Amino acid sequence: MKLLKFLSSRFGSIKSPSLSLAPEDMPWQSAMAFVSALLLILSFPGFSQSYLAWVALAPLLNVIAGGVSIRRALWLGWLTGVIFTFFAENWIAHSMTHYGDIVTGLAYLIAFFFASILAIFPAIFAAAMSVLVRSLGWWAMVLAPVVWVATEWLRPQITGVTWNALGISQVDQYAIARLSQFGGVYLVSAEVVSVSALIILGLKLREKNVGKATALLLLLAIAALALPRMQNTPRALGGAMITAVGVQPNLPLNASDSSESFSKALDENIRLTREAIEKSPDKSADIVVWAESPLSLFYENDPVVKEKLDGFARDIGSYLIINTVTRQGQSYLNSINTISPREIGINTPSYLKMRRYDKIRLVPFGEFVPWRPLLGRLVPAITGDFTPGKDTVVNQLKLETRRAAIISGTQISPREGIERTTSYARVGSFICYESAYPDIVRRFVKNGATLLVNVSNDSWFGNTAGANQHLAHAMMRAIENDRDMLRVTNTGITALITADGQVIEPLQMFTSGSHFWQAQLNRRLTFYSVNGDWFAAGCSIFSILILLFSLAGNKFSVQGHPPGTE
Repeated sequence: MKLLKFLSSRFGSIKSPSLSLAPEDMPWQSAMAFVSALLLILSFPGFSQSYLAWVALAPLLNVIAGGVSIRRALWLGWLTGVIFTFFAENWIAHSMTHYGDIVTGLAYLIAFFFASILAIFPAIFAAAMSVLVRSLGWWAMVLAPVVWVATEWLRPQITGVTWNALGISQVDQYAIARLSQFGGVYLVSAEVVSVSALIILGLKLREKNVGKATALLLLLAIAALALPRMQNTPRALGGAMITAVGVQPNLPLNASDSSESFSKALDENIRLTREAIEKSPDKSADIVVWAESPLSLFYENDPVVKEKLDGFARDIGSYLIINTVTRQGQSYLNSINTISPREIGINTPSYLKMRRYDKIRLVPFGEFVPWRPLLGRLVPAITGDFTPGKDTVVNQLKLETRRAAIISGTQISPREGIERTTSYARVGSFICYESAYPDIVRRFVKNGATLLVNVSNDSWFGNTAGANQHLAHAMMRAIENDRDMLRVTNTGITALITADGQVIEPLQMFTSGSHFWQAQLNRRLTFYSVNGDWFAAGCSIFSILILLFSLAGNKFSVQGHPPGTE
């Protein structure tokens, strides 16, 4: 109450709109929610019209700013969210129908149920804004970016799903995406929402004191853009450069699991590795990364496979980073093993012994079944039931001394090399859609990773937008943490992602191949890497407090309308 009175006395009151409750208003208001959903869909990979994200929420906010009940705001926000999620993430149903042996109708029903759950959060955003509009009038638009971030951040805290945060739409715009180095992707989301809110305020500039609200929001948006730019060290002129090889095998998901097929696929991975190394500077590589794929390597449980891969790593003189399956008692883990090219013995220092990473975030319906009591009998896990890991493992790799190539534009000249200034790389490797989880990747970097590696099997996405959306999340993680990331997938998109989000020489999708890249190591920590989601958590706390004050001060029912008017 006191906070609301302070805002009113300090900045001047703005007339609150009257409630728009007539039943005949519902169709056009729902149409505005549909327009917002459509603009959001077009903003993300699949269409990648990122500029539309800046105005996507304006239609929805315009309706809410006109004054609607909490009940109607919930409907409009939910409608926006369910349309956006269901159509932008249509790869969910695709995976279940093509690879999960689930009939099409049931798959789309499950996908709609999934979208309906996630749509609760934009519904909460819309309802919260309707409360604030009644309490603060047009000043509520200043808080729209804060409330949006709160609901966007609370979604993964409650459901575990992070996919397609609004800020991801701007990953190709480094001048905007770099804000994530201070407040994560959520600060980028706030900046995007602020423009939609400014549009609504701009439409009402003639009303008393609206100009003050507009000026304040504009000032905050400009202040965010004025945050200091991190000066990326020019590639190959500072920071150690290492040679990394990625192998994209393009194995079909229904590949035979016979010993003959397994041996053939393993030999093909080895052949592709040697092929890339032969084309690299000095015909050598510091690390080789194999994709997550249907090739199930039981490295720790199969002595024959272990001996063959250990010997191969020693033969090529490179660290071999591979996706494996680990069996521990009755449990199975989706893992990454890093194989050293040197003999690891009892006298090897502990910091040079490679630790296994076990995947922390498992894919719902792929690697486990969420809400098992409800869905367990209807939906089997597509690839099996796995046990999640716990630790973000960073391995220290001791590199051979050699002259590193200088990269100038697209030209690589091993003859114009410089002596490598360090003999160690600290690598954090994670699996598949863990790249969509900012805090997991951040923890690798905070634990000392100077290079990130992401292995994935994106063949589940088929020809949908899923693979490009997945790549966008990986790009944002590289920018947030100012780290190069080697991303290696089964069917693509395999590439080096630089610390400023550039995708370097991607392999063609749905083809087998391999390539080498020059990756740059970096020890500097961004503000986000150190402090995590401070901005999103702060927005959530502030939003809850201001809503409590608003609800206490409002003199209308929870429904927000007299009986019988809606």
